[in-house]
Amino acid sequence: MCIKAVAFDIGQTLICYNNPLNWQALYPAALRQVMETCGLVYTKQAEELAAAILAKYNTRVNPREYEVTSDTIFFEILRAWQVGIASLQAAKTTFFSFFQSGAACFDDTVYVLQSLKASGVKMGALTDVAYGMDNEFALQDVVEIRKFLDVCLTSNDVGFRKPHSMGYNLLQKEFDMPANQIMFVGDEEKDIIGANNVGFISVLVNRTVQTKNFGQAFTVSNLRELLGTVASPLMTNVTGRNVQ
Repeated sequence: MCIKAVAFDIGQTLICYNNPLNWQALYPAALRQVMETCGLVYTKQAEELAAAILAKYNTRVNPREYEVTSDTIFFEILRAWQVGIASLQAAKTTFFSFFQSGAACFDDTVYVLQSLKASGVKMGALTDVAYGMDNEFALQDVVEIRKFLDVCLTSNDVGFRKPHSMGYNLLQKEFDMPANQIMFVGDEEKDIIGANNVGFISVLVNRTVQTKNFGQAFTVSNLRELLGTVASPLMTNVTGRNVQ
């Protein structure tokens, strides 16, 4: 196995978020702040109108492969609130900032990326954004590690969400090498399915005690285990056995 490039999902793979994957339970608190930003007096009805719109675009509830822009979503919310579009940017900033607070790299992220970079391995990222989050918000989370990544793509750039093949194909084009020389590392089933569909070597990072088998070629419990994988063809597969 000759690995010349490693691409990563971002959320819960490189970056740790304190919030659940499904933000629905946190809508009320976030929307209160957005209403205040827009100069609105809070009402339960306004909250419920906006929450229903957000739920419609919540990919944890209603999965989709095509991406929807944040402007589309928040235009709809502001219309429901009868608020002018002049408040659009402020509303989005308040909403996304609420959910991004406390985001930080996992303890192993910087060390592993530094090590891979030093070894000459090309690196990239492909991540889906929540509610069409603009790149100006989404990429704030990777400022510390952006210098290590040769390419960084979001579902906004691609127009599709994982496991659609478009983002993986764009990564391969940027890396300019055969698919079987590219490793993709993610923490969700969609990461693995998408990587397998285009012939990448799929790796699930599973920091939990729960067994997860999404068809991945390999499983690691932390990012440091990748260093041995790139340096040699030895790795632990999903059954816990060593494979050559």
